[in-house]
Amino acid sequence: MNDELSLFGDEPTPDAPIAPAVTPIAEWQINLLRKALDARSLTTMSERQSVIEAAAGRSVESLRALTHDEGLQVLSRLGQAPVLGRASKSAWDDRDEDTWIDRL
Repeated sequence: MNDELSLFGDEPTPDAPIAPAVTPIAEWQINLLRKALDARSLTTMSERQSVIEAAAGRSVESLRALTHDEGLQVLSRLGQAPVLGRASKSAWDDRDEDTWIDRL
């Protein structure tokens, strides 16, 4: 069969590139992205969108516009970035009243 011509003339050409299949983002990834954005106290849509676009490396209309691989990439980059505000203050620094040690 290798030397015979195809009946319909659609022989595969060896130099034709095969496009990889694009998998849409999963619901669990969207939920994790939203939690990561909430943990960074990003509440406005413009703040969230700019952070997602910076991590994805392209403009994104919504989280559902990301692919599965892009979702993993964005989650990874958000996980590597420090959460602002948390590292600068501890619970000790955030206390409201003096403790017995402060009164000594």
